[in-house]
Amino acid sequence: MPSGDLISQLLALFAVLGVGVLLRALGRGGQADAAVLHRLVIDVTTPALIVSVLRRSGLGHGAWGAVAASSIALFACALAGVAVARALGLPRAAQGAAGVVGSFSNTGFLGVPVVLALYGHAGGAAGTAILVDSIVTTLLLWTFGVALVARMGRGGGVDARSLLTVLLQPNVLSIAVGLALHALPIPLPVWVERALDALGSATPTLVFLALGLSLDLRSLRGRVRPLAAVAAVKLLLSPAVALGAALALGLKRPVSEVAVLQSAMPTSMVSVIVAARYGCDGEFAAATAVVTTIAALATLPVVIEVLRRLLS
Repeated sequence: MPSGDLISQLLALFAVLGVGVLLRALGRGGQADAAVLHRLVIDVTTPALIVSVLRRSGLGHGAWGAVAASSIALFACALAGVAVARALGLPRAAQGAAGVVGSFSNTGFLGVPVVLALYGHAGGAAGTAILVDSIVTTLLLWTFGVALVARMGRGGGVDARSLLTVLLQPNVLSIAVGLALHALPIPLPVWVERALDALGSATPTLVFLALGLSLDLRSLRGRVRPLAAVAAVKLLLSPAVALGAALALGLKRPVSEVAVLQSAMPTSMVSVIVAARYGCDGEFAAATAVVTTIAALATLPVVIEVLRRLLS
């Protein structure tokens, strides 16, 4: 792991999340404001961050190995989430929600900014994190994830139009732009570089502020046991499986660490939307996202310390 006080960097990011929670509690912001920030992050700052990172560092050696390790963890935890919910006697719709929110990580809005804060552009870590987000989270969510919740919920499925929509998203298109600028390479005017850097650097702050504004603690009532069980799958089992897969595949640092960290991120907010859209328990999915986001304050430092000891 890189030198320096990594825990303090994580705490700084989560302090921004706390500002959002406080603003919501004081009535100075809420879900509508979070939605605006999310849209700004999705359409503007994250694409700028992706182009800026990939133009400088590319994907990094062994990046596809991180994709493989993270995918193994995702599939294992999808099965585990459904199994845990079933064992606790939850209805089928809640089982489907548990499967998708117990496996899909917030790799884009949280994972990429955290990896960038911890590693900078060293060793292609940020580029690897972006690839994991694009393949393991985005592509698999709108294929495997949709198929899972559709089967457990009211029905529906994946079609060509939904896949085309995913491929045409700004953050996906920005990957192609960033890799092209890195491979050719294509020089950019200084003012364009500075604009990309300024927009990209705003991503972590806006992401964590938006998450704080969107957290609704009322969704936790009456579901402590199943929420704790699915949160354990997401925050503990997922990085453990990713670590085992990374070691088995012989991945080198920092690629192996990125695979584990991306799998250790809390529940993807988009997976909550997908669960509700296809007839699964949207309230349970949202509550899991709240629990895992808050609990990540404790689990992410533990994961980082384990990586330090095992992969040093």
